[in-house]
Amino acid sequence: MSEEHEPGSFLKATLASQPRELERILGDDAAASAANRLAGCSRVFLVGTGTSYHGALAGQYMLRSAGVDAWAVRAFEFANYPPAIHDHDGLILLSHRGTKRYSRQALDLFATTSDRWIVITGLGSPLEGPGVVRTVEQELSPVHTASHTGALLRIAQVATQLGRPAWKGQLSEVPDRVGEAVALGDSVAALIDGVELRPVTHFVGGGPARATAYEGALKLREASHLVSAEGHDVEGILHGPLVSIQPGTPVVLVKQPGPSLGRIEEVESALREISATVLSFPHSDLDEVLAPIVNVVPLQWLAYHASRRLGVDADSFRRDEREYAAAQSKFTL
Repeated sequence: MSEEHEPGSFLKATLASQPRELERILGDDAAASAANRLAGCSRVFLVGTGTSYHGALAGQYMLRSAGVDAWAVRAFEFANYPPAIHDHDGLILLSHRGTKRYSRQALDLFATTSDRWIVITGLGSPLEGPGVVRTVEQELSPVHTASHTGALLRIAQVATQLGRPAWKGQLSEVPDRVGEAVALGDSVAALIDGVELRPVTHFVGGGPARATAYEGALKLREASHLVSAEGHDVEGILHGPLVSIQPGTPVVLVKQPGPSLGRIEEVESALREISATVLSFPHSDLDEVLAPIVNVVPLQWLAYHASRRLGVDADSFRRDEREYAAAQSKFTL
């Protein structure tokens, strides 16, 4: 980053742009046209890496709620240990930049036998073809925000074309709900003021909110690399990880109404017994499967504000540090 760059300013600006970008995405029919490629599929795989995999995790619930048998798979696993692919299977690949090695390999593997695929990717991505659906401009910050919520909205649009989910009428509300979450930035900063996030902060969610918890942990690691973070599914944290949580350890709970909420409340009671620092943010009033588009935004703010408090440039990805730049030269993404 240049000396003129305000640390984290790319992340902050892109985070704030999300309501506008989502409104724009709602205004075109690109996803509806592409969804025809998946019509009649008996099973759909959603494939991605990192944040895109978290989008796939949330997206599988959207498709299932529309009556589609859908499964999220990491791109590396799909490319190297592929499931048995049948004639009536479909693929949705999520890739912000369209350049990830195993994402491309996963697409190439599937496309050798079928044209029932969709790619959800950013503007300017090198991926082309009738199944390509665009989201947002390539983000200047490596801590992706708008490309994630944009991809989630695209999956929701596809789901409404493939079935009749109960939440279809709520889709138009998403930009405004995300706008309300963006407006929580100062509240998030106040909530974490005085909270010691190091050495590790935990995130917990169940069902679709599991993807939100995983994404919250990843954003905190990426933006505030002096902090470690772990994401847990609501049941999994009770089967071992709970005993490693110390008094005062911060744990962020994604408390979205739905079948997981009762278990989340039991986790909260257990955490308070050991005097962990329990944090949560206002949940979305949208359907549980749409809520990840909104509920991730306060966690994006958490990552940004934590980076500023720790004096970290969230836009750097440690490429300005010799050892980490050297480490990143040892592999290709």
